[in-house]
Amino acid sequence: MGVSVRRAFCARVLVLAVSLAMFGAGEVDAQRRARGPAIQEATTLLASANPDEIRLGLETAVTVGGAPAAEAIAQRIRRGLPADVLDSAIDSLAALGRREAGPVLFELTSHRRATVRARAIDALVAVQAQGADRALVSALSDGDPSVRSAAALGLGRLGARSASNELFLALERGVLEAATALGQVVDAAGVDRLLGFLGRVPLDALTPGFDELFARNDVPDRSKLAVIGRLEGLATPEVRTYLATTAEVLPDGAVRRAAEAAAQRIVE
Repeated sequence: MGVSVRRAFCARVLVLAVSLAMFGAGEVDAQRRARGPAIQEATTLLASANPDEIRLGLETAVTVGGAPAAEAIAQRIRRGLPADVLDSAIDSLAALGRREAGPVLFELTSHRRATVRARAIDALVAVQAQGADRALVSALSDGDPSVRSAAALGLGRLGARSASNELFLALERGVLEAATALGQVVDAAGVDRLLGFLGRVPLDALTPGFDELFARNDVPDRSKLAVIGRLEGLATPEVRTYLATTAEVLPDGAVRRAAEAAAQRIVE
């Protein structure tokens, strides 16, 4: 390609790039212009005293999306809402997935109604609010079991490894959902500690945690084999069924073969 041809080619590429950039910017501007009236409509509906109009405002805000929508819902929550509409508003914030919803959700973790506290915890996890792990650790001591359960499961979904000790303490106090979370966050040493609960809490409360361990790639096979070995030692029909079922979903390898062999050695 000659110099003049190359220059002409580069010039055409430059023109095309600028045109595409301008088109892209125009698209963004158009979306922003369209979003403005929509968020105004949502805000107007949210200001209503009619529950049906408020719900329509929530739906509109979720459709519009973005930080302004989250802020509009947060402001309406702070002005007060009927119980069932408040639940919908929290769910809307979770659906938006905006971290800007964090402050009002933190406030709601202290609400007088346990169902609201539990819903706010789920929403904090959904929006990945900064500091959510600390709020959930506090909620492990909530007076309502449904809130404690939501907090435990939420810490697992957040992958809050720093909360492992608090989750073990919660399991000690009977928050059985903590076992599932521990299966998602513990290290190899934590696996041994989790196995220490065999015989102390119902097996069906621990197996969801073991399922999580078996599914993790960052847990060494030796830890998974230790789980199988301890379970085999119980030698119950329940364990046999669990190991056989688990083996069916494990990838081919030493852990799967060990689960199959252990299940076969347990006499029905």
